[in-house]
Amino acid sequence: MAEEDKREAGQPGGAGDEESFRDRADRGLSERVKRAMAAGLEAASRSKDDLLRAAGTEISAWLERVDVQSELGKVLTKMVVEVKAEIRFRPREDGTLTAETASDVKVKPGTKP
Repeated sequence: MAEEDKREAGQPGGAGDEESFRDRADRGLSERVKRAMAAGLEAASRSKDDLLRAAGTEISAWLERVDVQSELGKVLTKMVVEVKAEIRFRPREDGTLTAETASDVKVKPGTKP
């Protein structure tokens, strides 16, 4: 029974030592987990930054090579734009004319060559 008394009192080899060891182990483990998470998040952030930088470089290079005028011309030649407009001139009370307009615009797919 004297051995049990020592363990309860926190003497070396007692139950108190076992609990403090577990506490230290838990704290050490939680610190390791925190450090691992921080390292993982930092690596993910660097990867995201690298990916965005590479994508930005590629998009920039592509935009420099694109001839917007010819591409727009290709798109427009494949379309039919129908515009109907009505313009009515009405006299005002002061004798001047005012224009009333109505318009309708439709974009239709072009005919295949």
